[in-house]
Amino acid sequence: MGMSNANTTCHLPQWDENGNVFWEGAALQPTDKDVKAILLKPPTKAIPVIFLPGVMGTNLMSTEKFHKAIWRGDDDIETYFSWVKKDGKVRRELLNPDSTDVDDRGKTNKSIYSPISDEGHLFPSRKERKWGEALSFCYGDFLTVLQGALLDDWQRALINGLPGQEGCVKGSGTLSQLLEKKLGTEEPAEAALTRSEIDHFEKFLFPVHVFGYNWLADNAESAKKLVIYIDKVIDTYKHLHGHGVAVEKVVLVTHSMGGLIARYASQILGGQDKILGIVHGVIPDLGSPAAYRRMKIGARQEGAAGIVLGKSATELMPVLARAPAPLQLLPSAKYIDGAPWLTIKGGDEDGSDLILPKTGDPFSEIYLNKTLWWRLYESDIIDKDSAISENNWSEYSDLVSTTVQPFIEELDNTYHSNTYLFYGNEIKSDRSLTWNKTSITYPKNTHEYNKKLPNDHRDIPGSFHKSQMYQLKSSETPGDGTVPVESVSVIRSYNGIKSVLATNVGHQEAYNVDNMADIKNRPSLQFTLRAIAKMVQEVPST
Repeated sequence: MGMSNANTTCHLPQWDENGNVFWEGAALQPTDKDVKAILLKPPTKAIPVIFLPGVMGTNLMSTEKFHKAIWRGDDDIETYFSWVKKDGKVRRELLNPDSTDVDDRGKTNKSIYSPISDEGHLFPSRKERKWGEALSFCYGDFLTVLQGALLDDWQRALINGLPGQEGCVKGSGTLSQLLEKKLGTEEPAEAALTRSEIDHFEKFLFPVHVFGYNWLADNAESAKKLVIYIDKVIDTYKHLHGHGVAVEKVVLVTHSMGGLIARYASQILGGQDKILGIVHGVIPDLGSPAAYRRMKIGARQEGAAGIVLGKSATELMPVLARAPAPLQLLPSAKYIDGAPWLTIKGGDEDGSDLILPKTGDPFSEIYLNKTLWWRLYESDIIDKDSAISENNWSEYSDLVSTTVQPFIEELDNTYHSNTYLFYGNEIKSDRSLTWNKTSITYPKNTHEYNKKLPNDHRDIPGSFHKSQMYQLKSSETPGDGTVPVESVSVIRSYNGIKSVLATNVGHQEAYNVDNMADIKNRPSLQFTLRAIAKMVQEVPST
């Protein structure tokens, strides 16, 4: 691929299947002293970027013989109709952490947003970089836009060296459009990108990889696999794919629960020395009452995505009760500095409001409470046989005590020293929850089936054949729809945090983007790209 001007020929780089660079036709030029061949040199130093999806964001398959797809997000409509009618028993059987594993066979977005493609030669294929592990309808557009944006500036600068390309001006790339632009972050002296920082950024290759994980299984086990995957990715660019001068560190970009896995891998398992920095999007750093709400009443209120997850407690509670990762999203003892977040109106022994946790221990008071109606887990919700229900409780309580609680407590206040964070600050969220008494009543002999209770109501038996109807209500305080702003109060003040952006973004939609041009409308994407550019400033280019 060459272009000529008088006695000068310019040659764009190309890559073979092993990632080795070459310049086609350069060796065939005449040896006349007036003829020059200019070989346009690309970056050769690779800094891999690994994306970690949020809960529900990884494709899962059965571990049995035929590896049947269990949770596949190639198409949102198809996913919706494949789950909308499944009851709790079917969901519990399918969404079993012990019989599922990551499925890399998902749809991979084919869009290319860079003049020189990332697909196959410059980097290993997108399939080899595990893009098929992430739900395509959630992350497909984001991954291809992120990859295009990370290649855009150096490729434009390179093409600018070709004769006849005067219109392709240096500085027109995606990162260059953020030159000296303030994003409105929270630090007193926001550091916008400078020209020298963008020039340095252009000296690196950024292959985008995905680390999918079993979002039903223990996040600590997923973190162990992430450490192994980081080593594998680094080794790919050091020894197996062309570049040979790879930086021995990666950048992590996380969504929601993926941030907890990244933090655990970095700070608890010692992986921080191989991580250049982490961008956290809408991380539930100290948990969220939304995890309690989903367990108790399902996720119908969250629209189509919530219906897929499980619209009622009978659909969702049996799944979550044996899935450690979603339980590890429950509020920790340090949530909002230990402030109570669950109120039961008139629920105390003297008839006053019961406000929990009273002693700052949500595990003993809420999560491992076995008898009181507002407890987290109802072991008989679909299993009415007493022996089965008792076994359910035994397995659940053991899981919470040995796996869920240790993970939550071990992770408190631990963050990589090069952390960037964005969070949502405008959408109604669950800072706290209240079980309110309602005026709804039924005759005492009314069958449960005929009550047709909304999924957010509970009919609580009382004395003299009377009952009291309760409804679970959210505080609807600002956040991203799942994580309230108060949940990030600790992480915002930690001295390892380099920059924090509050923006109007929804939890599930945190990384939504339509195409490269749409980046200008997405503060969270601009922040993520700028964070990566800032991180690499400490890396020598030679």
